[in-house]
Amino acid sequence: MRVVRVRRIFLACLCLHLSSALLADVEIIWVEPEKFRDIRGGEVNQRSFQNQVVAVLTAYFEEAAKETLPAGQNLRLSITDVDLAGDLEYFFFRFPFGVRVMRDVYFPAIQFNYVLSDEDGRIIATGQENIKDMGYLYSGRRSISNPPFDYEKRMIDDWFRKNFG
Repeated sequence: MRVVRVRRIFLACLCLHLSSALLADVEIIWVEPEKFRDIRGGEVNQRSFQNQVVAVLTAYFEEAAKETLPAGQNLRLSITDVDLAGDLEYFFFRFPFGVRVMRDVYFPAIQFNYVLSDEDGRIIATGQENIKDMGYLYSGRRSISNPPFDYEKRMIDDWFRKNFG
C-alpha cells in the first residue's frame, strides 16, 4: 500500500514538472514604472498601488502567453509605459486624493518591446508595440465582480490572440 502511494505521488510530481516544462517561458521587465504615464492610485499609497499594477499586469501577460504560445517558445517583454483605463479626477469634495473616473477619452494603453524565440534561442518575432483599446467602455460587459484592471486584461488577451493565436 505504501509503495503504491509513493509511486502515485512520484508520478503526480513528474507530470506536474513535465507539464510546466512544456509551457512557454515568459520574462517581463518593467522599465522605470514610476515614470509611466498613468499608474496612479488616488487615495492609495502610490508605491503599493504601483506594485499592485505591476503584479497584476505581469500575471495577465504570463497567463496570456502560456495560453497562446506553443511549448518551448520564450517571450521577453520590456514594458516601457502604462496608461490605465480611466483617469484620476479631483472634483469630488469628499475624495481629495482623486477618484478614477472612466470616460471614453481615458482609454487604456500599454507600450512594450518584445522578442519571441524558440527553444534554441532563434528569434521568431520581435517588435515594439503600443496596444490600446479606444472603445474599452463599449467592449464587453461591466460587472462589479470583474478582476482588477479588467480593461487592460482584455487588451492584453486580444493582442496575444491577434499576434500569436
